[in-house]
Amino acid sequence: MIEDISSYPYNYLIPGLLVLATPLLLRLKNSSSSSSVGKMTSTAPEHTVVVLGAGFAGVPIAHHLLKRTPANVANVRVILVAPNDAFFWNAAAPRGFLPVEDTSSSANPKGTPGYGDDKLFYDIAPGFAKYNQGATKRFEQLVGRATSLDPDRQTINVTLLAGGKVQTIHYDTVVVATGSDTADGMPFKIVPNGGTAETKAALAAYRDQVRTASHIVVAGGGMSGVEVAGELGSVYGSKVVGGSAPAAPKSQKKDIVLVINEPLPLGTYGAKESIRQTAADRLTSLGVRIINNSKVTAAAPSGTDGKKTTLTLDGKDGKTSTLATDVYIPAVGITYNSQFLPERLLDTSSKGQRRVRTRKTLQAEGYDNVYVIGDAANLMPPSIKNANEQLEILAVNLQAHLANWAASQSGAKKNGGTAPATVPLKEYATSDTLILAVSTGPAGGTGQMGSWKIWSLLVWFLKARFMGTEKAQDYANGNRLMMNTKW
Repeated sequence: MIEDISSYPYNYLIPGLLVLATPLLLRLKNSSSSSSVGKMTSTAPEHTVVVLGAGFAGVPIAHHLLKRTPANVANVRVILVAPNDAFFWNAAAPRGFLPVEDTSSSANPKGTPGYGDDKLFYDIAPGFAKYNQGATKRFEQLVGRATSLDPDRQTINVTLLAGGKVQTIHYDTVVVATGSDTADGMPFKIVPNGGTAETKAALAAYRDQVRTASHIVVAGGGMSGVEVAGELGSVYGSKVVGGSAPAAPKSQKKDIVLVINEPLPLGTYGAKESIRQTAADRLTSLGVRIINNSKVTAAAPSGTDGKKTTLTLDGKDGKTSTLATDVYIPAVGITYNSQFLPERLLDTSSKGQRRVRTRKTLQAEGYDNVYVIGDAANLMPPSIKNANEQLEILAVNLQAHLANWAASQSGAKKNGGTAPATVPLKEYATSDTLILAVSTGPAGGTGQMGSWKIWSLLVWFLKARFMGTEKAQDYANGNRLMMNTKW
């Protein structure tokens, strides 16, 4: 029988209702507690980190700070300062010099002849939009270049790319990841005094020139020079001593010349002679003519319409010669983007080349809140590999740095005036082991790991077939590094 609850006296009804309502009250209490915790996290001390540079080091570390910093440690705000509003996957830039429409070419059975902007540039803003949900704005990008940094006042002057206005920003911590530029302002990197649009335009101009050229000269025996020559040779390789490159249809053949100031390419890295000879042999087999022991010392417009370029070549034998070409692609050297930093922070030795004097903790000498990574640091030769290895250390050290900073804000009060214990920073272990992988077109390449030669098939699998572009979007969105897929 079902009893009528209305017949119960009120002194039984009210306690019964309370018993029935207990689970609901507990849920409301827990919800309120959770809400309080959420509000408490916003009371964590605010900390502004400025990241200078939006390349292979700057973009990942900005994402890491925003994703991984515990809310109860610091309320982190990140300002990313760079002239590019798109992440430039410049590891594939050598393929970006080739026209894209040659996709039917049989010269590249294991890859596409040219890369357009869709393979090379990835908008930065969409990847960071998730950090600015609702009223919370934790990320800001300034499209411009740092023109001065005062480590004592903790301020940076930024000249905005649009309009040239100078904006001064304050930081609690700064990460210098400004990298380097090519010596001739070539679009192997974001072009000097320009940004994304200017770099795209420079690459597009080269594609147009390459499309109609019959003769192309690449200067430089480093990785960029070898890879550009390899890409061109794979599609357009022409006659060389001992035969021709059979892969390119006759209608596409062009004279491709590589000028190097050494007997064999890749000498600047200290590669073994056998590796260097392999690189030269692979280029020659593609129809690239190598002029060695010579340096381009001048380039001047020539021809009736001024569209050709006459190069002056100085040989190590003391002889001087000239060479006329339709397209000249210099790939010779880099300069480090450190001109905005005070002189006392720079390594002005011939080896340091005005890079930042950096401790193994990746902090600048004399300033614990100035971190340095990649080409800008004087710890290791510039390379994406070295920057990625440093990122793993920098991420840990920045979290320790923030924890120590947060503890110092309130630790003395809680400990009766005694400074709180600090989390130690990790040290980056430098290495002299050479790891080099150089593509000579989409079909393969050569390289060296320690004293071991890297087979062409492995270079094809790891690099040459896609030039890393299959990883680029996730990298730009802060989801991975080159090898670390759990960033």
